[in-house]
Amino acid sequence: MIQNNITIIDGSLYEGGGQMLRSALALSVIFQKEFQIINIRSNRPNPGINNQLLSQINLICNFAKADIQGVVLGSKELKFKPLEKFIPQNLICKATTAQSITLILQSLLPISLNSEKPIQLAIQGGTYLNHSPTVLAWKNVFLKLIQEMGIYIDLEVLKEGYYPQGGGEVRVSIQPINKKLKNYVNIQYSKINELTCTYLIPSPSAIIQFNNQIINNLKEFSENNNLPIKSDIKVVNSKKFKKCYGVTLLCHSSKNSYDFTSINDQDKTIDETVNQVINQAKQFLQNQTSFDEHHQDQLILLMALAEGKSEILIGKPSLHTHSLIYVIRQFLPECQIELQETDKKEQFLLSVQGIGYVF
Repeated sequence: MIQNNITIIDGSLYEGGGQMLRSALALSVIFQKEFQIINIRSNRPNPGINNQLLSQINLICNFAKADIQGVVLGSKELKFKPLEKFIPQNLICKATTAQSITLILQSLLPISLNSEKPIQLAIQGGTYLNHSPTVLAWKNVFLKLIQEMGIYIDLEVLKEGYYPQGGGEVRVSIQPINKKLKNYVNIQYSKINELTCTYLIPSPSAIIQFNNQIINNLKEFSENNNLPIKSDIKVVNSKKFKKCYGVTLLCHSSKNSYDFTSINDQDKTIDETVNQVINQAKQFLQNQTSFDEHHQDQLILLMALAEGKSEILIGKPSLHTHSLIYVIRQFLPECQIELQETDKKEQFLLSVQGIGYVF
């Protein structure tokens, strides 16, 4: 909705979380459109602007000058009026909490592509958290996907940071575009042929039984019943959780990669955590899609900016997906986004006719 040349975003719609504000900030800076968001994070236990969003807003304001109202913890409304498109500079984003590094990058990435020179970012926070892509998945899955659109990013992990302490740090180099993004098409499913599993546990231990458990449960989705697995152990000590910290599983095929992660926030056993990740993987692989939930959400905004028609094969659209589509339509009503159910249960074709924005 547009009122008096101000785009209005209702943050209570769909998932009602922080993604709506992150996406709105990026689009506002790129297109120099003023917006107001109400009911920020109204569907969360602690509504309003949290530490993660506050840090992100302040960082973006270092990139692009803006008039802002409502930038305080707990605020449920915010007005943002961009005054400049981009100020090329290297930045350090320090953490006050275990903020998700990848969620910070979601907003900064499209804004940074407008730079005339490479941008260096140092971002502190969490590298492994629930409800957001891990830095491992960002580096090994997402960055490879967006290279096909013409985006080149180098990411180096200087220090890992885990929920709830955080304390991680990454260094990111983003190359400017100075042209239109290429459209992205991936509507083919192929059976997985390799697994990469990272265990976050309190001490080094034998994990071969868990590797075998994962392989045996996912063999039906593999090529020729052969499923090699590469595994890694990261020792994590936590005063809060004594049993197991988490498991992150990357499933690779000849065409796609999927990220499934469970970070222990309820003192689960290692067996419970492994089973939760296995069930996540089964649910998505049964749908025979091109993407997991996290990566489809990250791609949609870039697809809207690209030239031409992009298409990806996804599972049942999440509330996060609907939230992102809603925000894009408020800023870019000319962008055509369609969701069409296929002949397979809970499989959808997501089509985006991009506007061909020139960075």
